[in-house]
This record gives sequence, C-alpha cells and structure tokens, in this order.
Amino acid sequence: MPPIQFSRVTMSADEFVAVNFRLWRAAPATRRNHWILGVGLALLMASLVMELMNTRGHITTWSTPALLVVGVAYGLLRAALVRRQLRRGYAQNPVLQQPADFTLTDEALQGNSTVGEFRTPWNAIRRAVRVGPDWLLLYPTQAACYYLDLRCLIAPATPAAVEALLVQHSISLRQLT
Repeated sequence: MPPIQFSRVTMSADEFVAVNFRLWRAAPATRRNHWILGVGLALLMASLVMELMNTRGHITTWSTPALLVVGVAYGLLRAALVRRQLRRGYAQNPVLQQPADFTLTDEALQGNSTVGEFRTPWNAIRRAVRVGPDWLLLYPTQAACYYLDLRCLIAPATPAAVEALLVQHSISLRQLT
C-alpha cells in the first residue's frame, strides 16, 4: 500500500473545543452524570409540584426550589466550564497550533512539524476515534492522541483508505457523529 499523506494539519481553538466536547459528551461517565442529574431534577420537580398541589399554590419548604435552581445551574454551567477548560488546554499546547505533516505507512504513523519529528509504530496505537466527518484521532495512550484532519489528505488518498489501514493493523475505530 502506498503511503497516505496529510499536509499541514492544524487545528483551531474552536475545532479543538468542538471535537473534545463531543468526546466529553459521549464519555460513559458524562452520560451517567447527566442521567443522574436528570433523574434528580425530575424528582425535585415532582416534589415541588406535589407541594404546590397540596398547599394550594403556596411554597412552604424553600429547600426544594433552591435545590432545583442549583441543579439546573450546575447542569448549564458544567458544559460552559468544560468548554472553557478545553479552550485553556488548547492555548497551553503549542504543538496543536503548529502545522504538521503526517505520513501513514504500513509500518508506522510518522509526523513532522516545526516542533520536531516522531515515528509511532502501529502496534503502539491503541484505538482510533472518528469525530464528525473531518477528524480522526489516533490514541497511543488513554490520555493523548494525534489529531488528523481528513480534509488535509493528499490525493489520491481517501478516508476509506485510512480506515482500511486501521483495519489492517487491528485498530478499533469508533465513530462519533
């Protein structure tokens, strides 16, 4: 198979936040937290409605509406805080802001930028995640990944050829739309 090349891959702060926010929302812990918060808010709302029905529209216990407001605020502010932390993380990572060239060969993923060069053999890549139509993330560790912009593929290479290379090396690919 001929090498697959990506030219001048860069990621803007907005793209970084969008991609990683999608990953955060899809994470099992985040989904579980949202589910628990939703159930808690529904129970508080039911309690408040029952109290209003029993007291003919008067609130006697203010802790229920207060907890309801805190829960809703937490749900809304948590997403904003995650986006803020992602933007800060991008600003502190100059490697993401430098254009990089990637080459995918039968043996390894190779990269070259102004920061330096690297070579990662395919057996070191643990998993891959495709986020939306444009981004492919290759994970050599649980916490770090290479961001490959599929819009930067040099013809005649295609996203299907990249996916075939991942299959060839038994790298699981997860799709996030």
